[in-house]
Amino acid sequence: MSEPDFSLDFLDQEVTIDSSWSNKRSAVRYLRNDIRAAVKIKSMWFPRLFPVVLRDISSRGAAVFSEKKLSKNKRIFLYLLFNDGRRFDIAALVVHCDRERGRYGIKFDNIEKSLAEHLLHTQTDLLFS
Repeated sequence: MSEPDFSLDFLDQEVTIDSSWSNKRSAVRYLRNDIRAAVKIKSMWFPRLFPVVLRDISSRGAAVFSEKKLSKNKRIFLYLLFNDGRRFDIAALVVHCDRERGRYGIKFDNIEKSLAEHLLHTQTDLLFS
């Protein structure tokens, strides 16, 4: 009986990733239902603040549900309030709109490292997307 071939030559192969297949998300997204969220639309004359439902969140962005309509490429602030009283005010841009379902993708202007740390430390259920 011959020894099985356990060579690792396949690790030397070049890997190409099809751009249509690759995941555009570059950070772990946490599914959270314990964070209160609101959006403020920037406007000189009539800034509007309204609640949204957080679908998932990371240090780079979030997905939210909103009854109020948002426009793609609209500058906003996302306000987050955790159960422990910690609050985050994040400048962001709406990058995805599904108005029929009220779903929106939000990209933060900066990587929010302190938010990422707080998300990790306050996570109670291990749900990721």
